[in-house]
Amino acid sequence: METCKSPRKVLREAYELALPLLPAYGSVFSRHDGLTEAQLFACLVLREHQKKSYRGIEALLADSPEWLAEIGAAAADHAPDHNTLWRAFGRLVRRGLMNRMLDQQAAWAERHGLIDGGVKPVALDSSMFESRHVSRHFEKRCDQSVRATAKAARRATNKKTPQNKGAAVRMPRR
Repeated sequence: METCKSPRKVLREAYELALPLLPAYGSVFSRHDGLTEAQLFACLVLREHQKKSYRGIEALLADSPEWLAEIGAAAADHAPDHNTLWRAFGRLVRRGLMNRMLDQQAAWAERHGLIDGGVKPVALDSSMFESRHVSRHFEKRCDQSVRATAKAARRATNKKTPQNKGAAVRMPRR
């Protein structure tokens, strides 16, 4: 599994992924001097990649005009406003659109030899957790389960059988 640490490359790849799937603008009546839907999607992907707030990604993009130029947003003359990004998130994150995006991403990975397209289904982890991540709660519950199993096994081996059949057997308390 390869991951990318370069925010510039993530921005560019997200833009190229969204370009064939998204219309240029969200409405016929929207101003056509601003950012396109694909450019806004790329900015939102960068926001998730960098784990920033809407204001944080606005500041990052304002400090990096060359990144915006790479995705063709130089005509906008400025980074997208945090409100614009928030509204774009509401428009772009829809089930049907995200399914098409995931299909497009799987096709891209197959073209680049990252996955074998003949094997179905393709699963992508979108949990945003690293594979080695385990919560403290999960560790605690696993430890409790192991201790309870060991305790039950000790009880079973230490249980004494009665010598005569008429003797009462004491059951352990729970």
